[in-house]
Amino acid sequence: MRRIALIALAAACLHAGRAEAQQVYAGVLLEYLTGDADAAVAKARSLDRDEILAGLNAFNTTRSRLVLTGAAALHTEAAFRSRFDGVLGTFHLQVATAIIQFGERAGVKTNTPLSIRPVFAAPVSDDFRSLWYCTVISILEDATRLQQADRYLDHALTLFPRNSEIQLLAGVLQEMRGSPRTSGLSGGDRRSALQAAEKHYRAVLTTQPDRLEARLRLARVLQQRNELAEARALLTPLSSGPDERIAYLADLFLGGIEDTFRHEDAALAAYDRAAARLPTAQTARLAASELRHRKGDRRAAADAVPAAAGDANAFDPWWTYVFGEYWRADLLLDAVRKMRRA
Repeated sequence: MRRIALIALAAACLHAGRAEAQQVYAGVLLEYLTGDADAAVAKARSLDRDEILAGLNAFNTTRSRLVLTGAAALHTEAAFRSRFDGVLGTFHLQVATAIIQFGERAGVKTNTPLSIRPVFAAPVSDDFRSLWYCTVISILEDATRLQQADRYLDHALTLFPRNSEIQLLAGVLQEMRGSPRTSGLSGGDRRSALQAAEKHYRAVLTTQPDRLEARLRLARVLQQRNELAEARALLTPLSSGPDERIAYLADLFLGGIEDTFRHEDAALAAYDRAAARLPTAQTARLAASELRHRKGDRRAAADAVPAAAGDANAFDPWWTYVFGEYWRADLLLDAVRKMRRA
């Protein structure tokens, strides 16, 4: 029965007999809802602008109440599943944005020149809408599209001011703005960005005190703002936790804090713990090597360099830390697909 209802939904909602372009679009959406979703996403990416606009216009007269969630999910996947092939920021994202922002509360400025005005179709649910914003913002941050991510974040924070996942993403964006690795801000602007990141991370921990990523990032921001005692208190329990990435980074940051205090032995111990956690990572080993060189132990410092910079080194969480929880992007897209029939 459910499959029959979905077939009727896609066929009736778009008045497929009205025009060839709508027939093409309706077929792609139907396949996405009831058949091979991957194939449908590939077909959606091959649609031309007129075919997409025909589908978008048909939403205004459809009598199907549930079509918009599936259409938003389809266009989101079409925009981002192959995001490293130049798809980021394309027309598909504009279409998905128009669908998502239909039915949002009055007074919230839209992010796209497109719009829909369905008479019968229902807006997407708040659960889907918040998931969608988290997905889009995560991918834009991973791509360092900070201005674009900022526009979606402002919108999402207005709609969901107490959503801890959106607050975490807001903190990551401000931390990225405060990093010379991802933006060209002045020193004063970077300090302001770090202060804003701290505010967002504290908001996350107010509602989710055990959110380890937020604790790690708050500590790192505090370290950069020279609030070293609180940063150390946050990092110390993380360094012995079960998550290897978080424990590695916690010890790496602790080593820097102890070095600032001129506690060289404690700094070395932290760097060595980090290196033991991830033996093929580079940063902790190089930091320990530099510190040993300063202490006069040049043989040990030199011996550490091949392990840190040789062919055996591999992934180091420090190099990707600035991009946030970037690995969640495809998981979030999977969640969007799972909710496409909601």
